[in-house]
Amino acid sequence: MKPSTFVVKALLSVFALILLIPQTGNALPAFARKYGVKCYTCHTIPPALNKTGYEFKRLGYRMPPDEMDGTKPAPKVSALDKDIKFSLTNSFAVLFQASVTDDKTITETGVTPVFQAPKGNAYQKIGHTLALSPTATSTTSSFNLDEAAFFVAGAVPETGFSYFGHYEMYQDGSNGLEQGFGVWTGGKANSSYFIKGGQIHMQEGEGTRAAMFYNLFPDPAYTLTQGDPIGFSLDQAPVGVDVGYTWASPYFKNIFAVSAKVTNGLAADGSTIINASTKNSKDVWADADYWFGPDGGVTAMFYRGSKDQNSTDGSGNPFTYRPTFYRVGAFGNYLFFDKLDLLGGYIHSHDDYRFDLVTPMTNYSADTYRGEADYYLKTGTVVMARLDRGTQKVGSLPTVHTHAFGLGLEHALTQEGNVVLRASYNQEHDADPLAGIGSTDKLFKLDFRFMW
Repeated sequence: MKPSTFVVKALLSVFALILLIPQTGNALPAFARKYGVKCYTCHTIPPALNKTGYEFKRLGYRMPPDEMDGTKPAPKVSALDKDIKFSLTNSFAVLFQASVTDDKTITETGVTPVFQAPKGNAYQKIGHTLALSPTATSTTSSFNLDEAAFFVAGAVPETGFSYFGHYEMYQDGSNGLEQGFGVWTGGKANSSYFIKGGQIHMQEGEGTRAAMFYNLFPDPAYTLTQGDPIGFSLDQAPVGVDVGYTWASPYFKNIFAVSAKVTNGLAADGSTIINASTKNSKDVWADADYWFGPDGGVTAMFYRGSKDQNSTDGSGNPFTYRPTFYRVGAFGNYLFFDKLDLLGGYIHSHDDYRFDLVTPMTNYSADTYRGEADYYLKTGTVVMARLDRGTQKVGSLPTVHTHAFGLGLEHALTQEGNVVLRASYNQEHDADPLAGIGSTDKLFKLDFRFMW
């Protein structure tokens, strides 16, 4: 038996034994400490939000009132926390995540496509192929410190002001501010509005569960994170302003919400633009959500932005071009019998693209779909399966296909849900529509997450 196979089987056996052991605990993350509730009040399993958790964020980190039955006026947002005293320990939290991984990557190479050849002052296409075959394999296994993060968040009592800060003490070998913003929330609990400014995750607090980046698997769904040939992805934390409006029916049975962001977007290297830059045009994002039933919802999303393309033409001459790109998406989920959560989604991408500054502009386009099924065996224990498939195409070049699937099992080790053990297997196949190079990554991961 190979050592890596032995490690995987041994870890799975340990994980199975832990699932059978009754667990107790009394550690509570900051918001749960503040309101004296368990993490499941706002999450199916952290960090996946339920309808209450979504509304909690929309109200500026204030708990939706239980008494909103429609027979009397809903309380003002600023009055929701008037009886709760400020406490420092209820305003900050820490997160640690460690893992064991076994990762196998297969590189696939075809005949490298040569798209253009000089012909006078223009270029002509001389052929291409994207028939891929495996050429190299690499395997790694390791113990990892995935993340150590510090959070500070809360609402200022009897005001509409709230705040959120997320500092990565360690993640992927680096550290720094991940998010930091202030929020003003006005109106009433059943009809509220907010404006926030700072460095904000693109889909932080917006989108029903199928559209959320943070969910049950270790990494977001491929449909949400897919990048284009110039390195743009929705998985970002830009600096900008976010505004939104939220309406709720009695007892919050139905919630309708809209949001819009205007941000600096990303620099040419994919980093967040923090300060002034030569990219004066702003990126725009809009979202509409509708929650219904026990815990179902639908989301429509739109993004328009730009990002510099630094490239070289067929003769090796460097050039810079600023394309415009679009993302349009629709997502939905429904929770059956408080047990089975079915999720689905779709994103269409359409970007400007240039091979050089002489030939006419062409386009990059992609269509990506996702599906997921999460079955909650009991509170704090879930089995997950998901599948993402997509196509990518640049101009008249061949269409390439991508796909990813994952299986997982997650279990909370405490009654409150703040200590979680998870085993997952993910396999992802990517193909570059330009370079004629593909890869297949097979990753088994056993991780432990502690939140206080």
